[in-house]
Amino acid sequence: MSDQRDRSAENPILVRKYGGSSLASVDRIRAVAADLVAKNREGYRLAVVVSAMGRTTDELQHLAEQIAPRPPRRELDMLLSVGERITMSLLSMALQSQGCSAISFTGSQCGIITDTSHTDARVIEVRADRVRESLADGHVVIVAGFQGVSREREITTLGRGGSDTTAVALAAALGAERCEILKDVDGVFTADPHLVAVAKRHPRLGYRQMEEIAEAGCGVVHQRAVAFARKHDVELYVGSSFHRSPGTVVGPAPDASADAADTAPRWRPLSLVVHENMALLEFSRFDPDADPALRTGLAAGSAAAAPLIEWCTEGPDGFLWGLVAAPESVADLHDLVAPRAEAGEGRCRFRSGLTCLSIAGDPPRSWLEADGEIAAIFSDREFAGWEIRTSGSALHLLAPPDVAARMIPLLHARFWED
Repeated sequence: MSDQRDRSAENPILVRKYGGSSLASVDRIRAVAADLVAKNREGYRLAVVVSAMGRTTDELQHLAEQIAPRPPRRELDMLLSVGERITMSLLSMALQSQGCSAISFTGSQCGIITDTSHTDARVIEVRADRVRESLADGHVVIVAGFQGVSREREITTLGRGGSDTTAVALAAALGAERCEILKDVDGVFTADPHLVAVAKRHPRLGYRQMEEIAEAGCGVVHQRAVAFARKHDVELYVGSSFHRSPGTVVGPAPDASADAADTAPRWRPLSLVVHENMALLEFSRFDPDADPALRTGLAAGSAAAAPLIEWCTEGPDGFLWGLVAAPESVADLHDLVAPRAEAGEGRCRFRSGLTCLSIAGDPPRSWLEADGEIAAIFSDREFAGWEIRTSGSALHLLAPPDVAARMIPLLHARFWED
């Protein structure tokens, strides 16, 4: 065993993360296992992070909400963490059935230590000794993503996209050669290829660029995972688990002139991200200082809603606060402000069923200039009911679904096809 450990320790470590669609059935799990066996035979030590199968997490969430409309967050974590545990054990079984030594660990067993924020915890430390020992013993290590344990020994989950963060944190702790995020897409594109057939794949992106795209709501890699990769200098590869593809490599900024953006003749964003069925809520002309409970309620409700964008301004017409989020996330906030608006204590504006088109990455020198460029694209067309918001490194267009559908090809042609 000692000789085997010594030889194994010389092989590079590769961390791979498989998304739920890549593991949605028994056949898919067997296919992933076969792919891992082949990679292991190439000489890699493999640590594999898995998501729950298919839509298991959504189904568990729905089950909890049938019992309690607002489930206790601690108990919800106990429930949701089950999905990844099912996948990890099945994949380990599949590997062993194909003659490959494998062992599975939960997030707590492999040393993912988090803070105490149930359902949205942050990774604060990875104690990966047990994983290292298993890799040295020649095992393929399967890790349940999306979960960890707090220092108070409570099971926690990392929020949507948390398996990406598990994979990157583990790669950093293990000193892995790189971290591969394998999904049902061939990389990071200028738009969803299912919506825009001529969308272009980015062969390489810098960490900051990928963060900007993720911040705009692109679900290919979670924003926290990219930030963690940048902080710990972990190279990422984003590609398909269904077939070999060039994918997208995410790492240090691509070689370019430091002031290239300042001299660029036009705005060159990176990606068009489409969010369907969104709601806009604005509350204006009220005095938050006169009602501290309202301010507290809006702040807490906004945090719970996880908005795509949020804005807050104060001027001659008074205070204005608003956000764009999923309709179900906005419902409680709407119930909070609508009665006050009816009583004349402010003005409430609510729009639902909207599509949000987020133009993300490498922001322009001036958002006013970008606004003018968008307006010019649509100047000779009758598009009603659309409006613009900016947030971070993205410009967001809100429009009825039929209008947004006609906007998408025009926007992609303007920014990425010439």
